[in-house]
Amino acid sequence: MTKHQYISASRENATAVITLNRPRVHNALNIEMIREISSVIVEFNKDDDLRLIILDANGENFSSGADIHWMKKGLEQSQEELEGESRELALLFNKIYNSPKVTIAVAKGKVIGGANGIIAAADIALALPETTFMFSEVKLGLIPATIAPYIVNRTGNNVAKEWMLTGREISLQEALERGLVNGILKNSDPAEEIEQLKKTLLNNGPAAIKGVKELFRGDDLLSDPDDMIVPTASLIAKYRVSDEGQEGTRAFIEKRKPAWRNG
Repeated sequence: MTKHQYISASRENATAVITLNRPRVHNALNIEMIREISSVIVEFNKDDDLRLIILDANGENFSSGADIHWMKKGLEQSQEELEGESRELALLFNKIYNSPKVTIAVAKGKVIGGANGIIAAADIALALPETTFMFSEVKLGLIPATIAPYIVNRTGNNVAKEWMLTGREISLQEALERGLVNGILKNSDPAEEIEQLKKTLLNNGPAAIKGVKELFRGDDLLSDPDDMIVPTASLIAKYRVSDEGQEGTRAFIEKRKPAWRNG
């Protein structure tokens, strides 16, 4: 695999790991790191044998947000240049959110500013004890526009608005209660818990996993339930007649493991 300057990326069987790897500067985000993550995500998304992507960080903190040198350079850039780089950041979150793989973000330490977009865009967001979150953009006279859709998708408008208006520190317990993260890892070495989650996900049908992700994409499930009778019934039937659905049903009836668990 290609060697990177700001991240590390690895692959073992059906699981890939992308690690933010600038611990000396608390994994601050710059445009080069953003491009490296985006490039690897695109590569992994094309790999049909890959099923899980884990996003984590080396060092004490997940990320301190935007790199100060990148921000200083931005003072001399035009609005068009800044918009181009901001679009790259927005597309990074979109690639994570729309990945056909199950994406798992593991937060720790401080998660500040744009780094929250990586957490919120993932399918499953977990955090180590004592993790805190902050949307500090307003303190600099800026706004967290590119991450806002993903934060709102998890927490709703009212919570996200208050967090982004105040720029205050958010405890892990509050982040859990408000939906920014799905769970708290029990100790500082989460390898065993992550491994158990991987096993749980990999036991499920690969096509069904993709189907669930499609089901939750967009606003369809927020529609009037009366309007969803026909499309949801059609979707269930589609998966019941699929090769995977047929194999899974037969395996259940015959009290054996389905074929995808033998790989």
